[in-house]
Amino acid sequence: MGVQEKKERLHSFYRDLYFRLLRSIRTVALYGEDHAESKRRVKEFLVPLSRYLVQRPALTILFMHGEVVIENMPITELTDSHIKVVRRMEEMKLQRLQFRRGITTKELTFFLKLMAPLLKNPANGDLVLAKNQHRFPHLLAGALPYGDTAQISPEEIPGGVESMRQAVLSLSGSLKDIFNGLDGPLSASKVSLAKEATERLEGMIERDELPLKMILYRRSSDPDPYIHAINVSALCMALSRQLDLEESIIEEMSLGGLLHDIGMHLTPTISLSNSQALSLEERKRRWEHPVRGAEILLATPGMPDLPPIMAYEHHLHYDGGGYPRRVKGRDLTLAGMIACVADTYDNLRRNRPTQKALPMTRVLDWMDSQIGKRFHPIVLKRFRSMVKDLSKGEGEINNL
Repeated sequence: MGVQEKKERLHSFYRDLYFRLLRSIRTVALYGEDHAESKRRVKEFLVPLSRYLVQRPALTILFMHGEVVIENMPITELTDSHIKVVRRMEEMKLQRLQFRRGITTKELTFFLKLMAPLLKNPANGDLVLAKNQHRFPHLLAGALPYGDTAQISPEEIPGGVESMRQAVLSLSGSLKDIFNGLDGPLSASKVSLAKEATERLEGMIERDELPLKMILYRRSSDPDPYIHAINVSALCMALSRQLDLEESIIEEMSLGGLLHDIGMHLTPTISLSNSQALSLEERKRRWEHPVRGAEILLATPGMPDLPPIMAYEHHLHYDGGGYPRRVKGRDLTLAGMIACVADTYDNLRRNRPTQKALPMTRVLDWMDSQIGKRFHPIVLKRFRSMVKDLSKGEGEINNL
């Protein structure tokens, strides 16, 4: 079989799979998830998808610029006939669907059940999907980590935005494998995977596949916790270098940034409320996650010293505030203070279920107001210096 024939067969397979996906959504919407016809349609989609995933780890569908792109292959014949569907996907900020190896009928059915009403009323679709992401662990659904609405031009970023998207998608998939099904200490294979992820991240930054400038300068429309972990890891790494720490310490800082919120992933997970307000149970979980995370990492064989500390301290404040409540006489570590700056900055710069991303100037001004309170003065000043070094001038920052 020639190369062109293989490409045509793959194109035909992708197009057919897309149609099967739409039919399964519509059938679940019409009959409900337990109807025999719905189960048949779900199976019709899942069987060929699972066969594909035996050979490849994931299949990604992108909805962008009115087009459907499957595994980097534009399905151009759908541009006109399915423009309404694509627009609905874009309205709910669903630019990416990634089906990963291991997806189950239960996961897929729940996702289809969510999608059916969203295609009719896409408002807040991105938040609905983010709140329920834990219900379909082998499926990533939402905006691209770094989308088209860049606040600095793609020309300023070596390698371009598209290669950066692909790099981040690949890395976020690895993190999902680490956090998925977490019910205790990490296995040796997951520790190796986490360390490998930090090495990959460092290499991506050095090669400008994921420029630090882009992490700092753009507001993220993606509430994905894996993207947050990547960003915090990169910022911890960069700020540690700004403080002239030893290379071995920088490696631990990067790993700690990647795993700082691991306590939030401990099963059984608690989904976010449908409303903007968090329930008492959800608040309790958020207050407890630093302790849970530290306990997981302390009990994990082969885990370096700093990641458990960073998991425990990243919500503690320089002046004694924050959580968990600090024991008297216990001083914060430099690792914890770096993690606090990195975590706070990225949280304020990305969409979350309870808050929209803030402009860079507002974030930096607020952080300045917290110097000596929430943040260590020297650590925050070095962070501001790093931001300034990467800027072309104050005017550029003010426009972000």
